[in-house]
Amino acid sequence: MAGTPETEALEADARQMAGFKDFYQFISTTRVVAGRGLIEGAGFEFMKEGAKRPLIVTDRVIRETGLIDKVEAGVEDGGLETAGVFDDVPQDSATDVVERCAATAKEAGADSFLAVGGGSVMDTAKAADVIFVHGGKIRDWEGFYGLPRDDDGMGPPLPLAPIACIPTTAGTGSEVSFAAVVKDPEENLKMEVADFPMFPRLAILDPESTRTLPPQIAAATGMDAMTHAIEGYVSSDWNQHADAFALHALRLIQANLERAVQDTGDEDARGNMLIAAALAIAPSGSGAIGITHSMSHPCGGHFGVPHGVANAINLPHVIRFNAAGGADIADRYRDIADLLGVEAGGSDADVGDALAEHVAGLTSSLGLPQRLSEVGVPEEAIPALVEGAMGDGCTLVNPREPSEEDFAELYKQAL
Repeated sequence: MAGTPETEALEADARQMAGFKDFYQFISTTRVVAGRGLIEGAGFEFMKEGAKRPLIVTDRVIRETGLIDKVEAGVEDGGLETAGVFDDVPQDSATDVVERCAATAKEAGADSFLAVGGGSVMDTAKAADVIFVHGGKIRDWEGFYGLPRDDDGMGPPLPLAPIACIPTTAGTGSEVSFAAVVKDPEENLKMEVADFPMFPRLAILDPESTRTLPPQIAAATGMDAMTHAIEGYVSSDWNQHADAFALHALRLIQANLERAVQDTGDEDARGNMLIAAALAIAPSGSGAIGITHSMSHPCGGHFGVPHGVANAINLPHVIRFNAAGGADIADRYRDIADLLGVEAGGSDADVGDALAEHVAGLTSSLGLPQRLSEVGVPEEAIPALVEGAMGDGCTLVNPREPSEEDFAELYKQAL
């Protein structure tokens, strides 16, 4: 006999609140200001974080829109002095770009970084700050929690120069995360540096910053945010704090993503997507994502597939795989399906199929590619992709442990 809406709601609440973990940590240290007209006050806000002479980090496309002129004016109106503009960040930033950015900051006498751009720009600034303060090459600092600390490495991490971020896409959430991902072109892989001081001091979320964002990029970056929220919620590293962020991010994405893509003039939708992206990264900011990211990182490293596009393609296949891994995992996907209005009754596999079909239908309606082969990934690359995915840190916190054979099958399905 079918349950009443009231009993079904209680069952969903019970799933969401089930269990008490032996240990977790949740970190969210970035001060977020959100609203209209905030770019004009960028200097006033960044001054509160100790900045006096920031280097603006961006890319040439963004600079050509005129947004950087507005940011510079906002910096100077707040009493700060711009040390210069580094606009040489490519779509997928690389180790040499990070090192040039750090050198530019040193030569310009900067004391802080202000990143204006998407994930590549923000990750470049965060990684450059590590070299700016601690020296060396960025590969020297690869990994988690490896930055210098007081008390022979047992005390608090040494601070970095202040970083502020003005995201121009609503996807990566790098503006509030403690990690930077950059490409090592010599090895065709994406490396990650992550530690507490890399949390930006300030994130400014102003819909003006996404006003010129093309619909296709809005769609891809929005799917990146959705992937963060879904993977964070089902990760083996889930926790109650992060659950709250992930679920509300999904509510905002459900209500605003298609609007933001279909009507680039919808300022409310664009603003809400900026907030959704910042919320969605919270679970992964504590280390929790999953194998959608593990699969997507090698696609970007080897073939330059935009990260949000790769996630959009891979996510449905990963949902099916994970949901078949047990009732506890499937129940977490059932929570997400309930929230998104997807009918997800039946077996665990049925839940995975229903949610995967919903996600694939959404990406299709947004005009995104549906197959990796459409974006230049050949079948003969599967062994190299599998190697990269198996070695990716995100694999460690996936709710279902994949084998090399599992990854190979998932890539075949996605091709």
